[in-house]
Amino acid sequence: MKTVQTEIPENLYHGAVALAKEGWFNNEKEVISEAIRRFLESHRPELMDQFIREDLEWGLRGEE
Repeated sequence: MKTVQTEIPENLYHGAVALAKEGWFNNEKEVISEAIRRFLESHRPELMDQFIREDLEWGLRGEE
């Protein structure tokens, strides 16, 4: 596993700590790792391409 050092807003850090204290995760590092994993999973290039195409089609048709 790779170690990454970064800065995050205090409120995000405290939210991660709270989730760990509530027992959802073992520690705040697991919360942050899961958040990154979910972000990357939901922003795969093929998904992004699909969303861009859908937005373009919507814009060209002028639908609301």
